[in-house]
Amino acid sequence: MCKLPRSALRLVPLICAVVVAAACHPGEPYVQPAPGLASRTLQLKVVHFSDYHAHAVPYFSEHQHGQAGIARALAYVKKLKQADPNLLVLNGGDMWNSGTPAWSDKYHDDCTEWTWWNGLVTAMAFGNHDVDYGWPAFERCQKQVAYPVLSSNLVDAAGSPILKSADKPYLVRQVGGLRIGMFALSGPDFSQLVKATNLPTGAKFEDGIATAQRIVQVLREQEKVDAVILFGHQHRETDFAMAQKVPGIDLILGTHSHYKGEMMLIPGTQTAFISPFQYLNYLSEVTLSFVDGKLQPISGKLVRLSSDLGEDATIAVEVQRKQKALEADPTYAPRFAVIGQAAVELDFTDIDRKDSVLGNFVMDTVRTAAPAHAGFSTASSFRASIPPGPIRMEDYLTALPYRNKILALTVTGAEVMAIIEKSNEKRASDNFAVISGVRYVTAGGKVQRVRIAKDPMSRTSDYEDLVLGNTYTVMTTDFMANIAADYKGIFAKATATRDTGLIFNDVVINYITTKSPISAAVDGRVDGN
Repeated sequence: MCKLPRSALRLVPLICAVVVAAACHPGEPYVQPAPGLASRTLQLKVVHFSDYHAHAVPYFSEHQHGQAGIARALAYVKKLKQADPNLLVLNGGDMWNSGTPAWSDKYHDDCTEWTWWNGLVTAMAFGNHDVDYGWPAFERCQKQVAYPVLSSNLVDAAGSPILKSADKPYLVRQVGGLRIGMFALSGPDFSQLVKATNLPTGAKFEDGIATAQRIVQVLREQEKVDAVILFGHQHRETDFAMAQKVPGIDLILGTHSHYKGEMMLIPGTQTAFISPFQYLNYLSEVTLSFVDGKLQPISGKLVRLSSDLGEDATIAVEVQRKQKALEADPTYAPRFAVIGQAAVELDFTDIDRKDSVLGNFVMDTVRTAAPAHAGFSTASSFRASIPPGPIRMEDYLTALPYRNKILALTVTGAEVMAIIEKSNEKRASDNFAVISGVRYVTAGGKVQRVRIAKDPMSRTSDYEDLVLGNTYTVMTTDFMANIAADYKGIFAKATATRDTGLIFNDVVINYITTKSPISAAVDGRVDGN
């Protein structure tokens, strides 16, 4: 072991400061501090979760049982908070989800899960599902929590923000010698996703870009913050577009898209981005470092809340008690009945990028029920994998929670091509199209060849080349045809649109019930041979 002379020890802080600054700015010259003054380095940690959707109980995720769960998340965050009282904890919203899981419907009245985060959460973003049970139910929980719920662009009839902190539509915290500005936005799809009857009379959502520009300017010029954080609740594509149009946002914490994304810089910006997936499977853990008051490149990681991490014992017991009562309740007991068997895991890995086991099984089922040559649904309709073995209704609804109508439309081959080309543009997003009855390959980022099923009623139909001038029947959900901004203009060109009278989930559940054990596989319909 090498020992430094006592005189050299006095130089260690200065040497370390120089090394830290050089490491934080690779390739940039380091400016020597004034004689006798060492650089001052400050660090702040931020933890973020989003899209919890009342998944209190550990569940099957990423090929393993017993993942996530609120007791595990609380234990992890409490440990971090005890080690660092300056820790900022941000909740990206969507604490509830009407209809599924059953836990949400039974326990939303008592606001228990909201209050379990008291003393830990710094602020929460307003999510579209947070008013699934109406504005009074939301207000009841809002009044029971010690943290503000924010949406800078939800305003009343007079244009005044409704959700505020200390009468401001944003939050500023003085933490460890730093001023941190935080704000949340409601995405541009909220006006369609949130029923007007679930909002205060006259409430509306203002343009997010314009709102962000105002908020960031105030935070920078008036509040004199050292960093600006946006923590929800809008899709990843909207986050990226906002960062490119609104300079001055240092960190965006991803929400709403249920996207799992490690720390990155948004292209064309100096804005960092990280997104923690869904249902407390992951937490985003971020470190903000400042040297002489200047923010350095932001670092961060996703922390998986796997079954090997401990749970908060008190909360775990309460969750088990509530789950037992839920399953015994005659109203909800059918949700835990077995409806069929899965011979393999119906895995939704890559649901937003190419074909997947779950996507192939579901889309083949609904397309042939329509029947149609081709079938399309947005990846946003698929939320989790279905484990192998017995399938409970609750397992199914965790994977496919939405009761969409099935529409059959008459379109040209050119319009089928337009849908596929748009889907190709939307890879790795909620708006990627999950397909059946079509196969395509891409090269250089462009769709090169499309083939389409000959027999609308066959799951294993032969395929032929798509002819742009021919007419085909396609099926899709009412959401994709009427709401999804990237597709509704294409579907609007259909020469005929028919409501089949079928409900997406009813068709798939009936197939599972009557055809079990069910199985499926990836077959290369996207970029296959």
